Amino acid sequence: MSQKFINGVLQDMTAEEEAAFEAGRVVDLPALKSALKAVIDATAETERLKYITPGAGQALTYAQKADQAQAYLAAVAPVDADYPLLVAEIGITGASAAEVANVIKANFAAWQMIGAAIEATRLGTKQAIDAAAAELEARAAFEAAQWPAP
Repeated sequence: MSQKFINGVLQDMTAEEEAAFEAGRVVDLPALKSALKAVIDATAETERLKYITPGAGQALTYAQKADQAQAYLAAVAPVDADYPLLVAEIGITGASAAEVANVIKANFAAWQMIGAAIEATRLGTKQAIDAAAAELEARAAFEAAQWPAP
């Protein structure tokens, strides 16, 4: 096994796969499709990281902050102490829990738009690769991926 950068993503490849990939010829279409889809998944993650901080814990924190912001803004008389992640950002993100909640809500809405565009590209490209009847079609589908610009 060796590793090769493909579209900026490090991929594991056997020497035979690497040689075939470099030569532009791969006999095993299902293997090629699998490899191309793996690169698409890895590239989607690279694209996501242009907008968010990596890590499962950070992702959970983002989700909890979005939930707290939504609940705070929907509450009739919110009590700041009930929203510890919002309170933690007072003086950093906003001057009050309400301001923090509004910033988080806006950031979450922006992320939903870019996240949806990345996911549409990822899934659409993988679908096009799966639908390819030949190697050149699979490669063309892979190369046609249009990731959203930051």
